[in-house]
Amino acid sequence: MPDDIDSAELRTIIAKVRLTTAEALELDRRIKAAGGGTRARYLREAALKNQCSEDLAELVGRIGLALNQLDHAPARRLGHIARQIDEIIFLMRPEDR
Repeated sequence: MPDDIDSAELRTIIAKVRLTTAEALELDRRIKAAGGGTRARYLREAALKNQCSEDLAELVGRIGLALNQLDHAPARRLGHIARQIDEIIFLMRPEDR
């Protein structure tokens, strides 16, 4: 049994997904890049544990706070904001990183 579910709660609902050959190859490539595992586990985690969105929301909030203080921002603060924007761009890129 997978270690990511409570042993008292079994997965009893089946969800079938049809993929093209290209989609299946891309999915398998992403699974391998993420460290392996099954398609089911990868799709479950991508759908239910979307950490990237949470990371982006946190970064956008920090950048918003920093932008509100721009009137008196020193050059090093502007550099910090630029790095945060670079990180957002990185997180928004496709999974081929």
